[in-house]
Amino acid sequence: MGQRIDQLREDLRLKLTNIDSGMDSLRAKIDGKGQHAEREVRNHLDQVQRRIQQGRAKVATAQSEVKNWLDEREVATSDKIAEWKAKRETVKLQNRADHAERYAAAAIEVAVAAMDNAEQAALEAWLARRDADIAQAT
Repeated sequence: MGQRIDQLREDLRLKLTNIDSGMDSLRAKIDGKGQHAEREVRNHLDQVQRRIQQGRAKVATAQSEVKNWLDEREVATSDKIAEWKAKRETVKLQNRADHAERYAAAAIEVAVAAMDNAEQAALEAWLARRDADIAQAT
């Protein structure tokens, strides 16, 4: 169990690191090449949008898994779980543990998708602000 949680944590950390690195790289390009900044941001935005589009089905599945867990958690009350433990109903306890691990993986998948959406929003905000600044300057 510890290995699975460690892997989920590492996947999340890697995603955050990749987004941070990509945004740092983009910032350096913007600062270094003012006249090409918009093109760089648009190219980066295109990459993020492709990544979001490619992950849509996976995210929908993850969202469904999260909902299933929440529904299942309402059914498997603490009293029922205590009963399973007392009666040593290992199959039910194993199934619950498997579902909880799938829920954790799905929740991370949803969180990663939210990070992609946040990155997209930040890029779109930069472009919108640039448009407003250019319009005001002219």
